[in-house]
Amino acid sequence: MVTDYQGLELTTESVEAADAYSRTVRSYLAFGLDAGVHMKAALGADSEMAMALITRGYFFHLFANPALARKAVDSAQAAEQAIAGRGANQRETWHLSALQAWNRGEMRQCVDIWERILLRYPHDALTIRLTNFMHFYVNGGAAMRQSSARVIGAWDEDRPDYGYILGVYAFSNEEAGDYAAAEAAGKRAVEINAKDIWATHAVAHVMEMQGRQDEGIAWLDRLNPEWAELNNFKFHTWWHLAMYHLEKGRFDTVLALYDGEFWAEPSDDYLDFTNAAAMLWRLQYQGIDVGDRWSGLADVAERHAGDGILAFADAHYMMALAQDGRDEAMTTMLENLEQLAQGSGDQAGVTALVGLPVCRATIALCQDRAGEAADILLPLRDRIADLGGSHAQRDVWAQMLCRALLDGGRFEDARGLLAQRTSTKANSPLGWRWYSEALQGCGDDAGAAAALANA
Repeated sequence: MVTDYQGLELTTESVEAADAYSRTVRSYLAFGLDAGVHMKAALGADSEMAMALITRGYFFHLFANPALARKAVDSAQAAEQAIAGRGANQRETWHLSALQAWNRGEMRQCVDIWERILLRYPHDALTIRLTNFMHFYVNGGAAMRQSSARVIGAWDEDRPDYGYILGVYAFSNEEAGDYAAAEAAGKRAVEINAKDIWATHAVAHVMEMQGRQDEGIAWLDRLNPEWAELNNFKFHTWWHLAMYHLEKGRFDTVLALYDGEFWAEPSDDYLDFTNAAAMLWRLQYQGIDVGDRWSGLADVAERHAGDGILAFADAHYMMALAQDGRDEAMTTMLENLEQLAQGSGDQAGVTALVGLPVCRATIALCQDRAGEAADILLPLRDRIADLGGSHAQRDVWAQMLCRALLDGGRFEDARGLLAQRTSTKANSPLGWRWYSEALQGCGDDAGAAAALANA
């Protein structure tokens, strides 16, 4: 019997293929640059290794790119043929079903199958990370925490890559609001391995949510030398550093990080793009001149106006198109999203109920129709989580709603939302400034002055 590095059986007679596959999984967990290299080595040693073919399909989907999604279908077909020829174990058969569900756009069914796998095989590290990813986009923080809690007890510090699983547990707890547990787990994972950028990022999220900007800056400044040999996820962690400086009002530093770190080169990766678009939006609505940076983003967004893979990404593409006034591309994208919304798959429903309205509100706000934007966003404020992403990422739409209310003269509505914001994030100067603006608009000069004093 041939197994991977966690002792999980693989249907192959090639130890070389199994070893290369194990290196693939470990590189994926580490956000390494060589996961693809190891995957090619695994399939080079055994071109019909079902688990390698299935994992290749998963990896194609992680890019949220239509062309690569089609390659995921090809990978599933190759795996199905391989299994028909040589058989497969129960875990591999379930994995094929999960990939096929993802290929159909049935992301919740896919993650349900992964959860079934983890009940039986809690040491399936690949599936732990993939499940965390999928819940992040379709089910939210509570599901993330429940999932990681089911497996963490099966791991200990003597098992390879325990720290990476602890990092998954940390981020899951953060998104579920258990900041103490998240910080403790994340810091322990970083003690085990300072290059564990997922755990580093989990702790950064805790500090962001608690308004601990100075601690967050110190945390990331200490650890960023460890990221040099990691993949593009490091750009997202640089984005978190910029978020702290944004809250501190250090706008020149934010722009320097934008230009020098997380958007130093244009990228078609959706996560890189969302980092950049969300940051420019935040800067612009704090009155900061971002120059011609929107133009470069809009060039990328035009290429993705028909993607329709993740509603979360689509909403960010629309930010760039709307800010740069790309009317033709905006019209095309809206038409594409309307067609997607009538289709099947989980993202079709999300697009219909949340993604498409958010895109329309984005256009309205950019075209000085703040009241219309507010009318769209206000009823959606408790459904924005359906787009996926983290609390920190989704906050851009909370800010968009507040700005639409303020610019539209809806000061009473803005007052309530900003009172809530300053209550839950008392260390956010932006929240206090906007709360002061709302109170001023309501005629409460004393309250406005008191709020501004907290900024």
